[in-house]
Amino acid sequence: MGDNAVEVWAAAARRDATLKVGEDDLPALRRRRIVSEPYTRERLFSQMAKGQAVIFKDFPVRVEGRAGNVSRDTLLSLLRTGFPRSQRARVQAGPSRKRMEIPVPELLRRWAGGRAVVSVTDLHIRDTRMESALGIGNLSDFNLLLLGSPEMAVQEMMTLVISSKGNVTDSHTDDPDGSNHCFLGSKLWLFWETFEGQARGLEDVSRDPVVDRAAFDMATYLSLPSARWLTVSAGETLFLPGKLTHKVVTLEHYMGVGSFYVALPSCLETLSRWYTYGPLWSLDDPKGENAGLVDEIARTVTRKVKSLRRASPRTQEHWGLSHLQAALEAWERGGRSAARERLLAKPPFAELLQVVRESLQARAA
Repeated sequence: MGDNAVEVWAAAARRDATLKVGEDDLPALRRRRIVSEPYTRERLFSQMAKGQAVIFKDFPVRVEGRAGNVSRDTLLSLLRTGFPRSQRARVQAGPSRKRMEIPVPELLRRWAGGRAVVSVTDLHIRDTRMESALGIGNLSDFNLLLLGSPEMAVQEMMTLVISSKGNVTDSHTDDPDGSNHCFLGSKLWLFWETFEGQARGLEDVSRDPVVDRAAFDMATYLSLPSARWLTVSAGETLFLPGKLTHKVVTLEHYMGVGSFYVALPSCLETLSRWYTYGPLWSLDDPKGENAGLVDEIARTVTRKVKSLRRASPRTQEHWGLSHLQAALEAWERGGRSAARERLLAKPPFAELLQVVRESLQARAA
């Protein structure tokens, strides 16, 4: 397949036997691979509107103001001084994937040592010295979650992502859409549409009652129209729709930053999924502390679309207003159904659709 892809999958299979591929699988894998491309905001928003993953080789993240790759020593120095000494991180450790809390210095010691298998995905960096040092503003300057209540903003979860070579993250989904920027190392990501996979027997630990590991096999995965895969390496940035279940293998000691977002180009698909299937945060407790949060997000998006009617063309494009046209057309191609009628019966969503139509009509006039 070129670009050492055979070696990538062989390395993954040594950590997870379900990822073993044969010669007969290589043509299908070749067709399903996504490769990195030059970044433009237009390309990012276009892929969001289509509900497709995209990876960029030159997304503008600048550590301490400098573009380009950053050294391991620089990152470790920033981490050691960027958090309070009392800061602890929840980690997944060892082959058994045991969950525990350890101090950040201990996390860094284990990771830098190169032998322990450790993974952390929720070391939050908002309102810390790390936030400005890592230059991550461009990862969230389109994120509508930051325009609402503190409960909305919490869903962004701008965090450091640290994992050791050989760590395997089981099949799962995230809410909402997400981004991952890699500073060091590399990972293999494979993903597919969640409910398409479920219908064929592929499990998702976020939505299925998995006892040990989520059911997965390569033949079923490769038979799915939505199946895609890619590798993320230093300096590359992945944007992944929340509708995709993904399984991830750390190929080389990895350090990056991840976050979740709601953006105008993909908001209709995201809200449709949440209203239909429920967001992950409410599956176990639909009337809990985040009850009503989907309605709030829908209303926040509506307010933003309304405000953009009076904005300059440059500001409209910054937020991706024009890409709502493609997103609206894609949503409306779904036609009428009982599920769609139930969706339209949700006042916040119905109002958003109406405001989007009116805004796009006014823009075209």
